[in-house]
Amino acid sequence: MTAPTKAAPKQGSQTQNVRPRSFLVGTQAVIEGGDYDNTYVATNGIGANPWALQATGWLRGLYVECVGTGLTAGTPTADAPFNIFSNIELDDVNNEAIFGPFDGYTAYITNKYGGYLFAGDPATNAIFNLSGTTSTNNFTFVLYIPLEIVARDPIGPVASVNNTASLTLRMTLNPTATVFTTPTGVLSVRIKGSQSFYWEPKQADKQGNPISGQPPASGTTQYWTQGSFGIAGAGVINAQLVTGLGYPWRSYGFLYRDNTGARAGGETNWPDPLIGLKFEANMLRSNYSKNLWKQQMSAMYGYNSATADTRGAGLAIGKENGLYMLNWNNDFLGQRPGDETRRSYLVTSPGSNFIFNGNMGVAGNLYSLVNYIAPGASQGKQNTMALTGGQ
Repeated sequence: MTAPTKAAPKQGSQTQNVRPRSFLVGTQAVIEGGDYDNTYVATNGIGANPWALQATGWLRGLYVECVGTGLTAGTPTADAPFNIFSNIELDDVNNEAIFGPFDGYTAYITNKYGGYLFAGDPATNAIFNLSGTTSTNNFTFVLYIPLEIVARDPIGPVASVNNTASLTLRMTLNPTATVFTTPTGVLSVRIKGSQSFYWEPKQADKQGNPISGQPPASGTTQYWTQGSFGIAGAGVINAQLVTGLGYPWRSYGFLYRDNTGARAGGETNWPDPLIGLKFEANMLRSNYSKNLWKQQMSAMYGYNSATADTRGAGLAIGKENGLYMLNWNNDFLGQRPGDETRRSYLVTSPGSNFIFNGNMGVAGNLYSLVNYIAPGASQGKQNTMALTGGQ
């Protein structure tokens, strides 16, 4: 028995559509330094020169390397050394903030808990240093400003093709005494910036197959922003939180500081259990014990040290005092934040009810650190179809 022969393709005006290959096939990831290198004396705080980004291609993120030298004595504060920045903010071409505005410690949280890298904590990285004593190096750290959400596809790189309408990173430095108590000497801070990006892709592969000229769901942008809710004193709050509503949420951090600004006071006075966390008509968390929340964060992130606020190269990582995370970006593979399909993002509306109900132990502020996604303009800001390939 002979196999049936295939019919020849029809000739004429009808042509077969060929699905382009992935954007990643035609490009490579690049890290390029040298765009920004400035040194500042931080004694009384200072506004750093803005970093207007040069056109590259498709921007994945920025690396900000900070080295502080010159102190001969001083004791690091709880948020040191990242609180050398009183403000850090990445603005788009319309001067609207994509990342921030918030202080350097909050930027550090986005690295530690954002789910972008295998070892995301800058405070235990091999190059990290923090010294307030007789040292020629008072601190060294690198912060990452994320734009790409998921490298696997990739989702979220921002087109950076025009030097006359560029993204801009703005930074303001705190006074030295904010970072170190009783400092002596003059703190000099050198800031160097590097861009991580993709080349503009080739039009076709070696076999002539077409390659997509842009990432999936092009125009999709992730944002990190912060809001706060004032707590007048000890007692039960039933707070409607509004930061980031109207977009799909990827992750959400609660940061509790007491009325002195201390996170340690927020940690001690965190509600135990949390009475409830309500979204629309349903409960996301109910009667949620403090230990269980900490256990789940430890299991998800792998930050298993019992010592909070761990600082030092190579050390076992602990939780940050006063910080508790919610995640919708861990529904794939190892269920670690960053292992995500984008299917489980919490889709919110501008008028959604998001209510935090808990017995707070001390006056202070409850900060909301929200990582939300704005799908490409053609999709509509609540439409996640393009983020998941229609799945």
